[in-house]
Amino acid sequence: MRAGVAVALVVGAFAVGPASAATPSPCKLATVAEVKAAFGGTVGAGKVDPTVGACRFHVTHSNLGVSGDAIVFVTPGQSAATFKIARKSIPGVVTVAGIATAAFYNAHTTSIELLKGNTVASAQGVFFGVNAAKIKADVVVLAKAVAKHV
Repeated sequence: MRAGVAVALVVGAFAVGPASAATPSPCKLATVAEVKAAFGGTVGAGKVDPTVGACRFHVTHSNLGVSGDAIVFVTPGQSAATFKIARKSIPGVVTVAGIATAAFYNAHTTSIELLKGNTVASAQGVFFGVNAAKIKADVVVLAKAVAKHV
């Protein structure tokens, strides 16, 4: 599972490419306090990975019982139309109500892809060996925070 999540993040990042100069910092999509509200623990400041246009917050001693990362980003080049295609074509995703215009959760990548207007963003928890229902609940909290900043 560890390799699968890492591969999914890397593949997704290369598929969309790095953020353009016009894309605002992905670290503006969530605050340290919002990440802490989602995962508990001690949360470090968000750090931009310019190669993929994502912001990574390291979480130590999370409410999941392990340390890990919260990752947020806007997916450049994506739109409402591509969001709908992804929701229908990615196996096993489930719709999540109450987040932005629309959202779905992917248990394989422990991430939520959300649509607000014509902007597609992602919220992901990368914590290995944790309870599936708990990480989903935590990622939902993070995604709701991200939706407020999109």
